[in-house]
Amino acid sequence: MKFLKTLVVFIPFMMISCLEVETTSKVNRDGSIERNIRLKGSAENIKKTKFNIPRQDLALWRITQDSLDEENDQYQAIARFESVEDLNQSFKRNTSDPGVEIISSLVLDEGFFFNRYYYQENIWADLPGPDLPMDTYLSQAELEALIVSETEPGGGALDTLEAARLEHQLDLYIEDVIYKDFVAQLREGGKRAGTLEIIDEMFKEHSDSLSLALNSTDYSDENLVWMPILEKYLDVTVIDKIQQANAEGFTEFYASWKFFEEVLLNDYQFSVELPGVIRNTSALDVRGNRMNWEPSTIRLFFGGISLEAESSVVKPWSLIITGLLLLLTLAVTVAGYLRQRSQ
Repeated sequence: MKFLKTLVVFIPFMMISCLEVETTSKVNRDGSIERNIRLKGSAENIKKTKFNIPRQDLALWRITQDSLDEENDQYQAIARFESVEDLNQSFKRNTSDPGVEIISSLVLDEGFFFNRYYYQENIWADLPGPDLPMDTYLSQAELEALIVSETEPGGGALDTLEAARLEHQLDLYIEDVIYKDFVAQLREGGKRAGTLEIIDEMFKEHSDSLSLALNSTDYSDENLVWMPILEKYLDVTVIDKIQQANAEGFTEFYASWKFFEEVLLNDYQFSVELPGVIRNTSALDVRGNRMNWEPSTIRLFFGGISLEAESSVVKPWSLIITGLLLLLTLAVTVAGYLRQRSQ
């Protein structure tokens, strides 16, 4: 699986990205949300992207696409939703399979003096990887350290040997994820074709050599290059039956791992705007009432990210009441002072 080596995993930080993806969710005081999506890249990549962009509810969106130069276009989609529930329905309708999934939540806490807004947006890539325990290969803390070391200038405290060791462990993890996913598709094809016992016997006797042969080959290629590899272990007619019996499963397998590459090759920036004063947020970049997240793309594969923000808006009458209380306090103070002078 040459395309999945760690060098390729960190391609986004060494070359021009496949797509630049920017989103902004602006929460208004009445709880409505304005959604802005902007993509920059080739027209072909914009057309084929698996990111969550308008696909089914096009009438709700104002969509434009302009040419920036010979190689790059800019795509922009803007819409306004009356509630976070409407926004989530749009996310659900427009999610590809596989694709980037998004779920938002908004809580409005109305107090006497303040209105508080609690907004959260969870974004993740719908991939099979996280189902496999990673601790066998490297801990979450080691993965975080490796990401920081590879993606942030001067970041992290990993020396060369430790970074190389963790990169190797990450390679093994990804290989194991894809291998297990592929084996599952083979077994499903064998089950449907009535040859599951033959498949299981093959893996029982040749597990190591088969794993090595498949992992050194791009067997997720739609050209079915894995089939000649299996001919060393199975009859050609059996292999054909397996492939035909689970053709849709293998198609899904190819789509998943092509999507995996797309996720890693894209560059993402997410923003959230809340009314009032920002009180709390998971963003490191806060400018006024706008918060920005620029996650390393690999985080979308290993668990996704969460945009969390909280703000408060002072109610007008609370200012009036506060002003009246201040005036009353001042009047009482002045009256007391004058009374003392007169005495």
